[in-house]
Amino acid sequence: MTNLGSDPARLRPALGALLAVFFLISCGNPATPAPKPQPPPPFEFLGVWGEKGDGPGKLNAPVAFAGDTLGNVFFVDPAESFIHKFESNGTPLLSFEDWRVRHASGIAVDSGGAIYAADAERGSIIIFFPDGSFLQSWRCAPQRHFSGPVGISTDEQGNLYVPEAAKSRILKFNSRGRLVKSWAAPNTSASPDERPSSVVAAPDGTVFVAYFQTGRIERFASDGTSMTSWVGTSPAGETRPLSGFAAEAGHVYTLAASSADIRVWTLDGQQKLHDDLSQYIGQIGAPQIAVTHHAELLVFDPSAPKVFRFRIHLDNPEFK
Repeated sequence: MTNLGSDPARLRPALGALLAVFFLISCGNPATPAPKPQPPPPFEFLGVWGEKGDGPGKLNAPVAFAGDTLGNVFFVDPAESFIHKFESNGTPLLSFEDWRVRHASGIAVDSGGAIYAADAERGSIIIFFPDGSFLQSWRCAPQRHFSGPVGISTDEQGNLYVPEAAKSRILKFNSRGRLVKSWAAPNTSASPDERPSSVVAAPDGTVFVAYFQTGRIERFASDGTSMTSWVGTSPAGETRPLSGFAAEAGHVYTLAASSADIRVWTLDGQQKLHDDLSQYIGQIGAPQIAVTHHAELLVFDPSAPKVFRFRIHLDNPEFK
């Protein structure tokens, strides 16, 4: 038996082969380019949260939700007379109980953190300090036969926009609760069912109004001047074209009442893309959506109750 270790000269070929293999593994084949990383989808799933129950940090029967400028999420839960505040990942931050919200149907948060709860049926807007202390209540026209959530919104100047379905108009209140403007919505009605359901004040100062029964979306200047209008396509067999509605600096987002197809529009009503979220959210009845300032899409299932989080990647050139 030969002992290779006793003859260094006989070791050189073996060492050379080992070095060649190491070089190829380390440097790779320069003729073969490395594969390009796959771009993320337009809506990247981040997770889901929400725990049904009574009391702080839990959701019993929330009817509406909204986000603030920091990316936090607020729910109004009239079944328990609670308002809850969470981080977008589901971490509880604040819960408080107040009998005034036991019939609330909408919620919004202004840039200073004040919380607005709308009771459309009784005609009141209840306002709380950021810590949950009661501030004041404003009166507006009661909508006696109203049912379901109502989408209210504040702009960067502290004005509050409220849809009044009973009279087919939008109400604009200033930061002191004074009604400073109202205008007809829709600008020209195409159907008796076309009544405003939700308002979103965009960062550029314009106001978007959604009509859930017909699928129409209108864009107004803050003084009520009509700017553009469009009706979105809805999935086959869909009885209510819109349920989820949100807008931010460059896009409008819509989700139908019983479909997982989310659609993204430009501010002038051109459809940019649509994406099927069913593998993550299933088939939700009457979903609501919000877009945070941290480029997250939140899909809220009130019946579960659950919140599904997605990272938005619309800056990808493939989606432009």
